This record gives sequence, structure tokens and C-alpha cells, in this order.
Amino acid sequence: MADTLAQDGESRPVIEICNLGKWFDTKSGRIHALRDISLAVQKGEIYGIIGRSGAGKSTLVRCINMLERPSEGKVLFEGLDMGSLKERDLNVVRRSMGMIFQQFNLLMQRTALENVCFPLELSGVPRDKARERSMEMLELVGLASRAKSYPVQLSGGQKQRVAIARALSTEPKVLLCDEATSALDPETTDSILALIRDINRRLGITAVVITHEMDVIEKICHKVAIISKGVIAETGTVNEVFFHPKSDIARRLVVPEALHPDKMACDKLWRLVFDGQSSFEPVLSSLVLACGKPVNIMYASTRDIGGTAYGQMVLQLPEDPESLGRILAYAREKGLFLEEFNHV
Repeated sequence: MADTLAQDGESRPVIEICNLGKWFDTKSGRIHALRDISLAVQKGEIYGIIGRSGAGKSTLVRCINMLERPSEGKVLFEGLDMGSLKERDLNVVRRSMGMIFQQFNLLMQRTALENVCFPLELSGVPRDKARERSMEMLELVGLASRAKSYPVQLSGGQKQRVAIARALSTEPKVLLCDEATSALDPETTDSILALIRDINRRLGITAVVITHEMDVIEKICHKVAIISKGVIAETGTVNEVFFHPKSDIARRLVVPEALHPDKMACDKLWRLVFDGQSSFEPVLSSLVLACGKPVNIMYASTRDIGGTAYGQMVLQLPEDPESLGRILAYAREKGLFLEEFNHV
């Protein structure tokens, strides 16, 4: 990854989730939202949690700060078992966890500055000190000039910047981002992701990013956990999951179109991944020259992973063993990642 993590490998994780489960008892029976969730977030990481709608990711982030009490298991914050804390002590710990929501959750009757001041007021910070701190945070997110504006006067991206400034006002150690870009257009999404990455780099704040969009994970996250139907399907660095997806849900997130049988009529396909260097080389034409037969492109895309360009193609290769062998030998010689891809 392009981002450089703090060298803190031997220290305790800032967030550690141990065998966490969450269920809800309803008239029609017990509903398990989360089952046996275990993961660790190290200091200075941007850790992504991705899953489709209903996978349990928002429930998980609410369990991290104890807005939802887990039914079983533990959440440790800097070694403290949050489930064992009294409400007063829990509120103190929560101030170390800034929260950013999809719908911004701003108070419409308050200006941008007053919104950022709000959590400081609740904490008993003197008014002058709260306003000074809040102006610093608005400056950090590039909105000092809109301090007197009300939310109705702000764009979606500006509202989210105010929400980020508010989350930072209490000097948190962790930033929890629950679908923070889902309500934004692509250009604004990129600017908000760049801001979160900049905050991580400049302030050393750990971030947990909840999303259903693989692009978000690839652009700013160091590690990722993929959640499906309330369980963790796969974890790893973003590069590991992109290059070597192990679970079906990971493959669907990495190469979504290629997994629809109606779009892929053939049975045997191969996945070719380009890194930042090889994407500028004539890889495909060289493969064709290596085997002397045409190669059919079934799917292609480019990705920005941590600021580096990566590309991938799903190919239909010649079936005769001699031609296929020449292609595989060429890929090994050039250090290309080429694997048989099960798309069904």
C-alpha cells in the first residue's frame, strides 16, 4: 500500500473483537445478525469492513462503540473490555471514538460551527475553548469559510466535512465511518476519501470504514474484512484480497460482472492481474505472440489500490495444451499473476 503505517507491530490492537455475536429476539423467533466475529485493528490502520446490504456490517460498527450491546463475545478498546464498563466510563471511552454517518446527522437549527461544538458542549468544555477547537477542525476539513452556514446551505460533501470535523472535535483515537460516502456522488466521494486518508496520515487516527463498495476499500484501506450473512468470510490486506480472493463473496466483489453465468457462457476462464508496472507494458499482445493464437477478453477493469494503478482481465485462453502451456510459461517468466478463475 502507498500509505505508511505506524511501526507498532508488537503493541496491543487498538480495537480487538473476540467471538462477538449479536441476535435479536422477535415474535417470529431469534434473528442472528452477527456470529462469532473476531478481528483486530492495529493503531494507525485504515481497516475496511465490506459487505452487501443486510450482511451485518452496520450492526458490527454499533457493537464496536457499544451503541448496540453484543449478545456474546467481547469488544476490547486499548485492552479495556468495553462490555464490563459502567455507563460513565463507557461514555469516556466513546469520546475516543468519533463516528461519521451516511446521512450526516447534523442539527439543522445549528450552524456548521455550532454543530462541531455540540459534542464538546456535552462534555463540559468551556464555550470559548470549544469554539476555538471547532474552528481548528473546520479549518482542517477545508470549511472554515462556511462556519456560519446552516446545513440547508451546504452541499452533501460539505455536510459530511462538517460531520467529520464534529467527529474529530473530541480528539478521538479512532474514527468509525458507517457508509460515510454512500449518499455522495463519485467526485465528492473521492474528495471525502482523500480527506479521511489525509487525517489518518497527518493525525495518526485509526479509521474503521464500513461500506458496501469495493472501490472505497481499494482506495484508502490497508486491511479488509469481508462480512456475509453475519459472519466474516475473509480477511487480509487489500492487495491480498484483490490478487487472491478466497471466498465466493470476495470474488464477487473483486470481479462482479464476471460471475454472472448469463454474461459468461464459457466454462473455463483465466484471471490476469496487472500491477502498477506491468499495466504499462503490452502484456496481452505479448501473450498472443507467445502462444500464436487469439485470446478472448471477457471482462476488464482498472483499480486504484492505495494510490497505485492495478488492472485485471478475465480471459478465455486457447484450450489446446501446447498453446496454453506457452501462455502459462510466459506468465511465469514475466512474473504475471494468471490463475484459472471459477466464475460460476
